Amino acid sequence: DDMEKFRSRMREAVNETHEGKRKNETLWPIHRINWERSRYVYNKFYRDKEISRDLYEYCLKEKYADAALIAKWKKPGFEFLCCLAAIDKSSTNFQTTSICRVPLKQRQPGPQLPSVSAGCISCSSQEASRFGGPIWWDSDRPADLVAWAKAGCPTSAYQERAAQKGGGLKRKTEGSDEDGGQAKRAAKLAQEMDEDPGLEERSAALRASMGIDVVWK
Repeated sequence: DDMEKFRSRMREAVNETHEGKRKNETLWPIHRINWERSRYVYNKFYRDKEISRDLYEYCLKEKYADAALIAKWKKPGFEFLCCLAAIDKSSTNFQTTSICRVPLKQRQPGPQLPSVSAGCISCSSQEASRFGGPIWWDSDRPADLVAWAKAGCPTSAYQERAAQKGGGLKRKTEGSDEDGGQAKRAAKLAQEMDEDPGLEERSAALRASMGIDVVWK
């Protein structure tokens, strides 16, 4: 069933080798799967009306969905929040929210790197709504996101289908690179990702909230 598929994906993400990755990056797939799994339950209850409140609350109690994240989605401006780490000001050097919370149209032109803590490029409501969810580090997306946002976030047919499904866009195929600069962006990201002394504590809290156990390799 669908929930079993989410569990399987989460196990794969947890057990995936961390070789060549910073600890922040190893949490990105976990954040994404947690978002998709929680959104699935959220939509089943609030949008599609396909499950009872008792079943919905059971899913939250048993951590099939992230109750704290869903609570944020109910607040204006947070409808597509990628994860709680994105609004945890204590995890950033300047005590601010993650870059993914800044609307793309307000950013400087150029390649847009994902949030170090979340792996999300944008979960601003207007922009994320066009994708049916956050714009993740590996999401299929326009080559110039800032120009796209300043143009009013025009929606293509495949984005409309993704938004209707509520699951976000398909992941970019291996080897694809919309502007030929993926390697450069990755190198720049690695350079900018300073070691975070509080990462272990936050990752432990994240694992506890999802009922999973991650062992760094």
